[in-house]
Parts: sequence; structure tokens; C-alpha cells
Amino acid sequence: MAKYYVRSGWVRVVLDARTAQDAAVKAIQWSMAGRAEVFREPERDRMREVEALEFQLDDEIEVSEVGFRNGSGQVFGVLDLPAVRPVERPCLAEACQAG
Repeated sequence: MAKYYVRSGWVRVVLDARTAQDAAVKAIQWSMAGRAEVFREPERDRMREVEALEFQLDDEIEVSEVGFRNGSGQVFGVLDLPAVRPVERPCLAEACQAG
């Protein structure tokens, strides 16, 4: 596995992955896990929202094997990644005919 430098919004993280796309998906998983951990704690004050921002990704994720330099890697749209694409569900024959 290769080492990838992932940048999106405030987030800068280094991940091991098979491909750049896998690194982008792992960054989404890392972000969601971090935000879930922050919001799992009981709300004490406004710091919880500030802490959650540390895990907030932008609409695009840049992944590079050479570092965090701007424009040095592949850019993935968050909604274009397989982990966040809406799942198309087949409908039952009765439901498809009725709708």
C-alpha cells in the first residue's frame, strides 16, 4: 500500500491505501468517525461544534503521493466517490407499475 496525503477543507491527513480513490474514501470514513466521536459526548458548550469542524471535509478531496502541495494530486468530488453515491434500489414489479 502507498502513503497518500489527503487534503480537503481544514483537513490534512496521511493515509495508507491501494489507490488515490481508496484514500479519498478512507478520508470520508475518517471524517465521519471523528465527527461521530465528537457528537457522542454530551453537549457542554459551543466547543463541540468547533471540534467537529476539525473533521469537516470540503466538496472536493485532493489526494497526492508527494505531499500537501496545492495542485499536486488527483481531485475527487465527494459525491462522485462510491462510498457516498446514492444507492439505486430496484423496485418491486407492483410498485414500479403503480408509480
